[in-house]
Amino acid sequence: MKILLIALFLASCASRPLGKTDLKPQSEFKIEQATLLSPSEKNWFLFRQDLHHLILAKKPGEDNQTAILAAMMYPAGLHKSSRGFLKFIVDQRLKQNDKNRFKVLSVSNEYVTFKNLPCVKFQTISEDHKDTGIKSESFEYYETVGYICRYPLEYVAMQFDISYRSKTKGIPADVMKTAEKFFEDIQLVEPTIERLKTIP
Repeated sequence: MKILLIALFLASCASRPLGKTDLKPQSEFKIEQATLLSPSEKNWFLFRQDLHHLILAKKPGEDNQTAILAAMMYPAGLHKSSRGFLKFIVDQRLKQNDKNRFKVLSVSNEYVTFKNLPCVKFQTISEDHKDTGIKSESFEYYETVGYICRYPLEYVAMQFDISYRSKTKGIPADVMKTAEKFFEDIQLVEPTIERLKTIP
């Protein structure tokens, strides 16, 4: 399942050493039919970019916290309605947990409209025990907040989120503010949005 592979890829990104060249603030990137801007803060770098993905990472501080901003598009199957499409996304996300690694503490999914698109706004908090096993007392908190929207075609999902790994629970306010600005700055192709708005 494509959704599962994406989640596991991002989880591994946030746990491996990071060391790339800093990005110029507000650098412009494009994936599919979306244009995105890198954060205005320093210490963010490009981790991956191709036609379907953009992954930006922030260099760890002294406490080794890591943050990942991601945007991607991927096929999610044919569904008769937007609500059916989004329900499928939610159901698949609930099946993703690797119980030998992650202990899920909380999950929330809310149906919303964002950028004039039908979306699921999600938030998860987990304990990531990595290679130590779920019974180990050694773990890091792994939190993700973002959106999955039906775009640009009926069978394509667009996902954008912030993932944060730390020894303490909670995404810092400044990191969350950066993520919200990243989400708001996403520019989509208007004709496609207008077409999608006509789909129930």
